[in-house]
Amino acid sequence: MKRKAFTLIEILLVLSIMGLMAGVAIPKLSYYFEPPAAVLQRAIEEAGDKALSGTPVRLSIKTEGASKRGYIFAEALVQREVEEDSLSAFLGTNKTRPVILEWQNIKMKNMPDSSGWNFEPSVINFFSDGSCTPAKISWENPDGSHNTDEYILTVTGYCMLREKK
Repeated sequence: MKRKAFTLIEILLVLSIMGLMAGVAIPKLSYYFEPPAAVLQRAIEEAGDKALSGTPVRLSIKTEGASKRGYIFAEALVQREVEEDSLSAFLGTNKTRPVILEWQNIKMKNMPDSSGWNFEPSVINFFSDGSCTPAKISWENPDGSHNTDEYILTVTGYCMLREKK
């Protein structure tokens, strides 16, 4: 005798497996469709947190060609010892090594990975007291559609969408 239908247990087993797969896949897929405002806010919060820990941070734009728009990148102000010249090291006359401060690129977890960003002013500084440079930040959709979002960054690090008139 041949059976022509599935049993209730088989159907429930397949549905539960599909539910588990959807539960794992949907959060990963929704990450790719995150609005630029959410990504920007997380990057600003991360830069502010790093600055509060004692390392001054700045965000800048790496432009592409003649365009004013580009990718956001982060830099931190770090100390670097100046190399001693061999004569003073040999004679032992240089007891203290001079230190200089310089900006170095840093990797941040929450940086927007799309192009089309622009800052006014061109650099946003984050300070150890929790403040930052106020700025107007704009994003133009890189797919060619001219949807431009503008954000206002306040001194306290709060970023809000600017209403279009």
